[in-house]
Amino acid sequence: MNQLSSEEKITATLAHLVKPLKTPTIGRVWQQLGDTAREQGWSHEQYLAAVLQRQVADREANGTTMRMNSARFPARKTLEDFNPDYQPNLPAMC
Repeated sequence: MNQLSSEEKITATLAHLVKPLKTPTIGRVWQQLGDTAREQGWSHEQYLAAVLQRQVADREANGTTMRMNSARFPARKTLEDFNPDYQPNLPAMC
């Protein structure tokens, strides 16, 4: 019978836990960030903060994309796309 190494057990446990928690980003980044944390001497708290920041950033980006898609706007525009020449009543900007 094959015994799993400690790292294999952690990998299997995390792969299982990210599914019910619905945190796929954590499942993708925990190992890479763990390597970075060891190389740079991060504390456990710094590592945890980095992992959670990635998850939150991805969740916010996905939420924005979902809201934009569900709004069914004819086109996606940004402030960079805005042309003030077509707004003659708009006050001049400095």
